[in-house]
Amino acid sequence: MTKAEFKKGAKMERFQRAVENPKAALTQIGAFMVSESQAAFKVGNQALGDKKWAPRAPVNVFGILADFAAGKATPPNKRFQTTPALMDTGRLRGSIAFSVSGNTVTVGSNLPYAAKHHFGLETESEVITEEMQLLMGAWLLKVEDDAIFNRLAFLLNKKWRGKSLTMKLPERPIVGITKQTIADVNEAIGVEIFEVR
Repeated sequence: MTKAEFKKGAKMERFQRAVENPKAALTQIGAFMVSESQAAFKVGNQALGDKKWAPRAPVNVFGILADFAAGKATPPNKRFQTTPALMDTGRLRGSIAFSVSGNTVTVGSNLPYAAKHHFGLETESEVITEEMQLLMGAWLLKVEDDAIFNRLAFLLNKKWRGKSLTMKLPERPIVGITKQTIADVNEAIGVEIFEVR
């Protein structure tokens, strides 16, 4: 059986050490926050704390345009699935990291589109080219779903060449301090106060 006992004076000693050199505690906090942020992307979660993420559009027009811009002949099935949000390539989830400087831990992503998703900002699609329209047109001729055809057919018009679409993204927080973060930090601090035998 494991026995945990309070060590007299340990709390003040540890508090003094943490004040003098907070790097260890901040590193642990950063690791907790990164772990929680990455867990938010999982299919069963799709939320950071109590902030649930909006699902993807049932026809992901911007993603489909990106596929044709990359020269693909057919968009993948995920372009027509509402979950998981923010999990197209996994780059955003994998980019979340932390750094410690002085008395501060910073958690975030260095990807240029991370803030757009986090705050729900405006974004632009790929610029529509004639080549993209030709690929899309050939694909749409084979599509048997009228709803998909009707949602995308307008993009075949020549007036869209050289232009991009804009939209305001739904706010999907990817980093932040949640109740779980606070509980994890409190538990870690509590464990440090006790000696386990």
